[in-house]
Order: sequence, then C-alpha cells, then structure tokens
Amino acid sequence: MAAHNKQFIIHTRHGSYRARIWRDQKSGTYGAKVLRFPEEVVTFGTSLADAKRMIKDAVEFHCDCLIDERKLVLDDTGRVAGRIPKSRVLIPA
Repeated sequence: MAAHNKQFIIHTRHGSYRARIWRDQKSGTYGAKVLRFPEEVVTFGTSLADAKRMIKDAVEFHCDCLIDERKLVLDDTGRVAGRIPKSRVLIPA
C-alpha cells in the first residue's frame, strides 16, 4: 500500500512539471509519475531524492523524444519547448 503521496514541482531543461511521488511501504521504494503527460511517464527510486532525479531524467527523455518527432511540449507553467518546423509555419496573407 502506498503512503506519503505528495506532489512536487520538477524543474527540467524543458520546463517545470508537477509530479506525484509516493513511498511504497511494502518495498520501501518511491514511485514517481508526471501528471502533465497522458502517456505513462513513471519511474521509481530508492529514496525521495533518487525518485526526483529519476523522474527529472524521465521527463527530459520523454520531451526529447517528442521534440525529435517535431511536436511541441507545453509545461505546467505554459512554457513551450521545441520548435515548429519552418515548412509548417503559416504566414498571414
């Protein structure tokens, strides 16, 4: 059963994201999940600090993949990461 279920702001090079981090009493590990993405961006760590580092790495990797696919990423503060390809930029007439 999970305990110590809290939300933290995780700061990455692609912006800031809310993550839910909990401690599993049975295993003693900490699970972490980013709330922004519909995809499962989930990881765990052996301590709270480790879980925060791991979820930061997971978010950065996930954002890198989305940006490589030429998708824009919006963080929890409204900051945009990535660029619209020039071929898709619409110039008003």
